[in-house]
Amino acid sequence: MSIFTRRLLGSTPVRLALGTGLVSSGIFAYDYNTEAQVLTRNVRTFYNGIALAIDYKVNFRPGHTKEQAMKIEQLHERTANRVFDVFESNAGLYIKVGQVIGTQAAILPAAYQRRARRLFDSAPAVPYESVERVFREDFDGHHPDEVFAEFDKIPIASASIAQVHKARLKNGDLVAVKIQKPAIRQQIDWDLAAFRLLLELYERIFDLPLSWSSNYIEEHMRMEADFIIEANNAKKAWKHLQEEKTLKNKVYVPKVYDEYSSERVLVCEWIDGIQLTDTKALKKNGIDYVAAMKTSIEVFASQIFRSGFVHGDPHPGNVLVRKNPNNKKQVQVVLIDHGLYIQEAEKFRLEYCQLWEALFMLDVPKMSKICKEWGIYDATMFATITLQRPFSGKKAVHIDQKVDMKDMYELQVHMKERIKNFLQDQALFPRELIFISRNMNIVRANNKAVGSPINRINIMARWAVLGLSKRKGSWLSWRSIVFECTLLLMSLSFWIVRFRDAANKALFGAKARGLEDILDERMKDEMFKQFGVQVDPAVFDG
Repeated sequence: MSIFTRRLLGSTPVRLALGTGLVSSGIFAYDYNTEAQVLTRNVRTFYNGIALAIDYKVNFRPGHTKEQAMKIEQLHERTANRVFDVFESNAGLYIKVGQVIGTQAAILPAAYQRRARRLFDSAPAVPYESVERVFREDFDGHHPDEVFAEFDKIPIASASIAQVHKARLKNGDLVAVKIQKPAIRQQIDWDLAAFRLLLELYERIFDLPLSWSSNYIEEHMRMEADFIIEANNAKKAWKHLQEEKTLKNKVYVPKVYDEYSSERVLVCEWIDGIQLTDTKALKKNGIDYVAAMKTSIEVFASQIFRSGFVHGDPHPGNVLVRKNPNNKKQVQVVLIDHGLYIQEAEKFRLEYCQLWEALFMLDVPKMSKICKEWGIYDATMFATITLQRPFSGKKAVHIDQKVDMKDMYELQVHMKERIKNFLQDQALFPRELIFISRNMNIVRANNKAVGSPINRINIMARWAVLGLSKRKGSWLSWRSIVFECTLLLMSLSFWIVRFRDAANKALFGAKARGLEDILDERMKDEMFKQFGVQVDPAVFDG
């Protein structure tokens, strides 16, 4: 060893640096080999989060030329891959956060929309040994074999925070056993803290309202990780649905076995059903998929506008269809996975019903008044988001209007101010809208996936009026006449599209384009013309 090397290693700062490096490496090595990987995941999150912020701060320079537009698109592509790589690597609650972002992707650049769709299948299962450990910890050391007559070790499904196994109780009942992944309990506090800190950091860096919703989202994510709350949600949803005379025989919620359930284990009645959008399997089993879709839309509309207790994740895997056990000629929709629910405040529920009524009455003053009470000062933008179709209180939307590169530059430059002005008073904004928008976007995608056979918007509008009738009784007035005329025009448009598609398919073999597809195209154009957001059409597929 040379004199220089000995002196260098003898230096106190160098020895301190080497010691710190060795200790840090040891801690990281230990953490990396643990189930939760808390330190590794958080370092990965903050490193990539800060890198993303710097990338945008340095390189986001909108311009008038195609070359400048291409650089912006490359920036979006680069940062979208960075963000969703972190979600996939960290897994657990990060997948849940990514899915929440993904269902609201219509306001994000196209690169984010494309990448978000890949996240929905990223939920690896944990080995059976981990399942055994969770079960023993929650049931006083009892093994699953001591509780169940049969227990399938291979999960039938795996989601972001749990996986489901098929089992049979000793009394012969077939059940679905939902077991939380063991690392979630250790990860949840760290993950949600990182989520909050990054939102606050981005809010400061980009001067945009981002962190206002973090408390509400965090509260509901914690609730989703508690299966006792999920069990109570299922019972409450079933109670409300039984109070709707038109739905009580058309929808079912599986029974919960409380005696076999805990905060991390949920045992429910096993249901043999077919996913809502699997039209091939539904037809093969003689089930009317159109009737099933209509019922599913009515169920979620009734929750939004009548009970105020709303399922937050109605994707096709959580909406099963079967023949009604009591009437084989009737279709029955089965709702599962009740972890994410929101309870609307009664004041909000009534105002949301009134907003939908105003939208169909073209009552812009009423709509603007409600929006201002919610701290929203761009009623047209909010109406477009709410209806998930272009809205104008004064004139129809023209989809052939062109937007040149200069217009696109101006839109991107002013987009930030438009977002800030859209939500001027964050304290007034109803947090319920976060998950209601998610619910509506997924329901829309479900309808589109089977060819848009149902006039979804008309159904929701009628349930909105039914939600108001709970309070004010009769609705027979000139307003009801105008409302019915609006719905009639909507129905005519719907059936004209259906007839045209059927004729094109019969005569020319053309692929059918449902009403949801047409609305998607108009939304895509309108988002670009009004807000400078380029939307990948497939984002509307949920």
